[in-house]
Amino acid sequence: MKFINRERELETLEKEYSKKSSSFVVIYGRRRVGKTTLIEKFIQNKPSIYFLADLQNEKLQIERFKTVVAESLDDKLLKSLQIDNWETMFNYIFQKEYKEKLVIAIDEFQYLAKVNKAIPSIFQSVWDTVLKNKDVMLILSGSLISLMYNIALNYTSPLYGRRTSQIKLSPVNFFEFRKFFSIKDNDKLLQFYSIIGGVPKYIEFFDEKRVYLKI
Repeated sequence: MKFINRERELETLEKEYSKKSSSFVVIYGRRRVGKTTLIEKFIQNKPSIYFLADLQNEKLQIERFKTVVAESLDDKLLKSLQIDNWETMFNYIFQKEYKEKLVIAIDEFQYLAKVNKAIPSIFQSVWDTVLKNKDVMLILSGSLISLMYNIALNYTSPLYGRRTSQIKLSPVNFFEFRKFFSIKDNDKLLQFYSIIGGVPKYIEFFDEKRVYLKI
């Protein structure tokens, strides 16, 4: 699927990445709107760690995160270590210096908070004591908008005031929607748009030749 639009969002991310100081970006928006694709596009050719959270218990999540970190940083020693908390994990990552800013992206972050309600406080501590003064860009992304707002953006959240930027990812507008298709008939495209809306994942399922959703 073509990567279309999102120039403004990519520009925001690149601006944050180019800062000489640490960066903390929150990305949120409805499901299937393209948050993961945006992150994957942004981290191409950058030293990065991408982790997709789920609803497994926290011990298993930390173990999976450790494996992802070990593979991303090509760290064979890490695979053999026993690490059972987030603070130790992030301290390990930054026990050494990196030639370029390291991007750490945690997708569907709200699931971590569902598993452990203390996650916002834990990540506040991680940011304040480990990441804030490192050459790092932390990205927390989530699709449950109300929950992401409460755990990362609301002034009552422990993470409030830490972020350096935020992106609310919306569906693409009609003018960008047209670029996904080879046909140029605006009337037909408008009909497509009224069915699909501007949600990129639904566009991916749409067969413009047969005019139906492939579900």
